[in-house]
Amino acid sequence: MIYSTLQISQLTDSKLIGNPDILISNISFDSRNLYSISDTAFIAINTKNNSGEKYISSVVEKGVKVIISENYYPEYEDITWIITKNSIEFLQILAKKHLENSHLENTIGITGSNGKTIVKEWLYQCLWNEYSTVKSPKSFNSQIGLPISLLQINEEHQLGIFEVGISKPNEMAKLENIFAPKIGVLTHIGSAHSSNFKNEEELINEKIILFKESETIIYNGDNELVYNLINQLYSSKNLISFGLNQRNDVRISSDYKNPNERIGINYFDEEIRISLQKRDEATLSNILAIVAILKSLKISNEKIVTKIQDLHSVEMRLESVNGIRNNLIINDSFNLDLDSLIIAYQFINQYQKQKKSLILTDILDTIEEDEILYKKVAELTNEQDFENIILIG
Repeated sequence: MIYSTLQISQLTDSKLIGNPDILISNISFDSRNLYSISDTAFIAINTKNNSGEKYISSVVEKGVKVIISENYYPEYEDITWIITKNSIEFLQILAKKHLENSHLENTIGITGSNGKTIVKEWLYQCLWNEYSTVKSPKSFNSQIGLPISLLQINEEHQLGIFEVGISKPNEMAKLENIFAPKIGVLTHIGSAHSSNFKNEEELINEKIILFKESETIIYNGDNELVYNLINQLYSSKNLISFGLNQRNDVRISSDYKNPNERIGINYFDEEIRISLQKRDEATLSNILAIVAILKSLKISNEKIVTKIQDLHSVEMRLESVNGIRNNLIINDSFNLDLDSLIIAYQFINQYQKQKKSLILTDILDTIEEDEILYKKVAELTNEQDFENIILIG
């Protein structure tokens, strides 16, 4: 994005105090991570628990010349101010207008409980050399993160891949109003953030609001409730299910547990054979999602095989790191819940290491009572034959 301070104030119906001609190409809400100071505006995000306005003096000292804020501080007379009634709504309005003004030919929106970031990153690895592609940075997918992601769109971009995340009821409608993807993707539904919902059905119904305007919906059909709700609500759309269940449109057609055999993937009536080292169920599910998306974009089978076999791991999600003394570290320090713990245990069992150690933190954001939850955790962990266990929390 490149807008003048005057254009930004006009697009968002905000009050401008100061220089109308400063060009802004980046908006940051994190006072600790500022770059390209000359064309960066700092937005002071106010939430229920924190006020970004207390960091204004810090960013001014670092050289920022444009501040977006709900309040004006006249002591900073050399600063150009954009004054808004609500900082989060300002960001969302600007992002929506920017998306509408962009030249994107296609948009992909990814939601779900687990797998959003991996699918997004792997998809980008597959598509960056097919289209000029923009994606969400890191796991920017919230009421603040999604707008910041959309503002990364530049004139040359043809394809946008964005994560969309919610943690409470009534959040997705706001995000869908900003960003309505042409291709909607629903990854695994698990227990992450489920404590804020009455039941799984309410959680699923909230997430799939994102697909109201989508032309194609690609979803994990292994979950019976997801399968039924998607087909009931969106029967008129182009629906593609993926998963290990054989009823899915995109599914495994071979013995994936045999490491000596290439993995067969059926896309409707077509079969693709791929060589994969990682064969845990979560990885396979994510690969199936990638295949479904690439096929919907008319990528050839030959390219799909090459692209998937060249994928590399995503930081902090089942990341394999070589340590000292021939140790192997499996880093899965990202949004822990019971489902991701099961997946991590499946993954570590693929490595023939004689001695295994576990470092485990609390599991938060779950609807299950602690006594029931940690009984399951203990049962799962006792099956793994760890030599050392370190518990944090």
